[in-house]
Amino acid sequence: MSDGGRWPGDETAPTEILPGAAAERRILAALAIVGRASLSADELAALSETDEVRPVIDDLERRGLIKRDEQKRYSATARVGQEIRKTDEALATGDRLLQYMTTLAKGGKLTPERLLEDAEAILGLSEWAGETGQWAALLELVKTLEACFSIAHRVDEWLTLLERGRSAARALGDRRSEIWVLQQMAAASASVGDTSAAQRYMREADELQRGPAPTARRVASTEQTVAAGTGAASRAPWIIGLLIAGVVGIGAGYALGSGGTDNVGETTARVPVTVTLPGQTITTSDTVTLPATTVISTTTEQTTTTVTATTTVTVVG
Repeated sequence: MSDGGRWPGDETAPTEILPGAAAERRILAALAIVGRASLSADELAALSETDEVRPVIDDLERRGLIKRDEQKRYSATARVGQEIRKTDEALATGDRLLQYMTTLAKGGKLTPERLLEDAEAILGLSEWAGETGQWAALLELVKTLEACFSIAHRVDEWLTLLERGRSAARALGDRRSEIWVLQQMAAASASVGDTSAAQRYMREADELQRGPAPTARRVASTEQTVAAGTGAASRAPWIIGLLIAGVVGIGAGYALGSGGTDNVGETTARVPVTVTLPGQTITTSDTVTLPATTVISTTTEQTTTTVTATTTVTVVG
């Protein structure tokens, strides 16, 4: 802490908080990235790319920029960490830290004992990656490290890491990876007997895997509509025939009911009939002379979805 009782950088820009030496900047950036978690001196040495890291650490601690815990691990002071977390130096160091943790896991060095110390730092790193939109790197980190949490039976941290991996998969539009993450979340929940959560995650994974394919469904629907229209069109002639026959019967009944054979003159009955079928409009006009039937004209049009049959019946007594 400074002589005035304030943390260094309280009244300065983030870039001014960072000391001049590259090793110092990288150490502070690495600690800012993991947030409230801590890193060991060996990890800080690897990230700062210097063999003589101890004097640098001691100097930063003396100046109140970092602090040491009982396990001799280091973390940035809250104020300094917040100021540095999104600087360009943090972005560059974050890439190195992501690669460092990934290499540990792939090399089999992230053992359950090691994870006991580094779990919080890994979660802090994953949180930072999400905050800064490093989605591809975050997803790769989750895929590489989640098995280590599984082996160590650190289920709470395992689920937290997987949830962040799911967010990364969604941000990337990677449905296959999201399905994989959900399956791992189901396994994590099942490992502690949480069958309800396990079933929920598996159901979500299954629904995502069998998810609707809108384009294919629209095509199928279109094909069904076309088929229905074709069938209706093929039925249209005999439907119209039935309508004409019915209208002729109506005309005959009308003529007979109006006076039978005793009436002399012309009797005309005009009966409109409308039938709705997909894709057609059919109009027909008939002139019928009783007792014989003579079809004068028939016209057919195909325009809309309505079939209209209009028949004119002429009865001569």
